[in-house]
Amino acid sequence: MQIIQTGFKANNDYTIHFESSLLWEAALGIAAITNTSLSGTLEHIEKMWDNPENSLSDQLQHSLKIVHERNTWKALLQLLHHSKAHSLADWSKEMKQMPTIILREQCLPYIGSSFEEIRKEAASGDKQAIAKLQEVTADNPFFPDYIAFIAQTDSQFLKKHLLAVMTGWFQEVIKPHNEELQDMLTRDLADKKRKLETMEQLDFMRWITNSPSFKPDDSFHTVLFIPHYYYRPWTITADLPGTKVFYYPIHANSIDPENRYNPDTMLVRKYKALGDAMRLHLLKRLAEGEQTLQQLAEQIPVAKSTLHHHLKMLKSAGLIDSNKQVYYVNKQRIAPLDSELHYFLKE
Repeated sequence: MQIIQTGFKANNDYTIHFESSLLWEAALGIAAITNTSLSGTLEHIEKMWDNPENSLSDQLQHSLKIVHERNTWKALLQLLHHSKAHSLADWSKEMKQMPTIILREQCLPYIGSSFEEIRKEAASGDKQAIAKLQEVTADNPFFPDYIAFIAQTDSQFLKKHLLAVMTGWFQEVIKPHNEELQDMLTRDLADKKRKLETMEQLDFMRWITNSPSFKPDDSFHTVLFIPHYYYRPWTITADLPGTKVFYYPIHANSIDPENRYNPDTMLVRKYKALGDAMRLHLLKRLAEGEQTLQQLAEQIPVAKSTLHHHLKMLKSAGLIDSNKQVYYVNKQRIAPLDSELHYFLKE
């Protein structure tokens, strides 16, 4: 993933924190399986929420359908950032006791300090405030509809839905692999903390996000890293007051620490993406200049859906990126390919 930011701060201006729990893993797993645009790119989820062969119960599939339609995975993550719970039981108790106005306020996304008062007014149901938040987030693919849903839907329905989907996912997905998942997350956090002791903060942030061009800006002073397994290989970002959040994929060695022949996920994805003639064709065209899907379709006699699939594979490998449906080559991720392979072979 390429993260484009402007501005820079001295390394010692930042505080780096780590958080990990099966609550986070559950919320991020729910986010992953309901994001159908990632179908075929997720490493540990083969069948998406709407696939009848995914072995999930009808009740959980119904809850996931609502998540998919309303993007309530965002609400789960927002609530966890405010929560002190360490278990599903504690979190469920918090949810059941939470006043409606607090529930809505915590679920609504943070979009900047200058809009905090408007966000609170929107949480109380103020229509003008809701409209304003929708206006300033119009470029986001789901925020406007999500904001309206959170601010206006029946609060008891919202609570019941969030409790049902988290409880269902825990019982059917997390609980059967509880110890294994916890061990993987614990190993990865320990490894990242050791790495941080040996690296400059900015180098560490670029390394863990796999984004050589990342430059922090003045909008935050704290960086929070939260590891995940089910959303691999994707990194997700979020903003909180004064804090930048990175939900990042755990390293392959954290999954299977005894296997030193286990390559890093992104290394595999890069070479897999390059091992196809059409994807190399697309990469070369984009290296000559950024283009939209429509522009590429006009030049290449292939169905748009096929082109979109190949672009998605290149993007999941970090070799290209996009901004408002315009695709471009991520040169800073292509340049170190040789050295990354050499490092793995010598490791």
